Amino acid sequence: MSRQDVLNKAKSQVGTSESPPNSNKTPYGLWYAPSLNGQKWCAMFVSWVYHHSGHPLGNIQTKKGIHHCQSAHNYYREKGKLTADPQPGDIVIYDWEGNGHADHIGIFIRWTSTARTAIEAYEGNTSTADNSDGGSVMIRTRARNLIKSFINPGVFTDTTITAVNSTLSKGARGSQVTQIQKHLFDLGYAIEIDGWFGNQTETLLKEYQTKNAMSVTGIADAVTIGALQEDANQIALAKSKFVSGSYLRRGNVGFMVTEVQRALISKIPFLKLTITGNFDAETLRSVKTFQLQNSLDPDGIVGPKTFGKLGIL
Repeated sequence: MSRQDVLNKAKSQVGTSESPPNSNKTPYGLWYAPSLNGQKWCAMFVSWVYHHSGHPLGNIQTKKGIHHCQSAHNYYREKGKLTADPQPGDIVIYDWEGNGHADHIGIFIRWTSTARTAIEAYEGNTSTADNSDGGSVMIRTRARNLIKSFINPGVFTDTTITAVNSTLSKGARGSQVTQIQKHLFDLGYAIEIDGWFGNQTETLLKEYQTKNAMSVTGIADAVTIGALQEDANQIALAKSKFVSGSYLRRGNVGFMVTEVQRALISKIPFLKLTITGNFDAETLRSVKTFQLQNSLDPDGIVGPKTFGKLGIL
């Protein structure tokens, strides 16, 4: 048995879909636990592939493996199985929003370039229209900035694992970088949230460190990340106190405008709205479009009813 057996078994399943459509019912769920057949199944697919290629993951959530992506990440992190140098057949976990939560899981095939900016992976319960609940087994190409972790599950003969560095610096990519950029954005820094630790992120981290009388390194070590998390949490607390009688309109700026823009993007992806924290003309048009689609008065003002429909309050 080998890594290639895992890849071959996964490849043999490409094209398999839920039956009936949109039911979450698959051979993988039926095998994993009949009582769970009908739930999201990307992790059940991974468990099935490993088991049927002669490399069972073992008793983790059940005797047959895993069915929650976050559980998989947490379990293998505790076991010291996260790796910075994935090999074909390893597990990959995704974090779409860069919020620290595992959203989806697959089986790593290869890097698509020597620059390691994207990967190919076998994934269950996916489609080009819905990344993590699409209903089919496919080969997907994913950008590095969407990846939360790579895992060597310890079932192969090659057990060498390249340790993951928790300190992030220029050149790093992934959802952890996205989280840092989001913290900086929430704190008022004009930063592009793209999951790539480039010159801009380094420069703004230095500004943040200078402002807080810290060592100015431009590196996101444990101390800097902790400070960012605490300061950003104050913004979250302020948001929680935002009462339903508040209104946002063109010209407003700040974290609540950011939340509205994010919600609009989530509700109407085709708008391609840019998150700026500024209630500008583009945001005004997007708000009016959302209001029309939700039978609200299209006045372009975000009041209690619009907040409610956006799911913010």
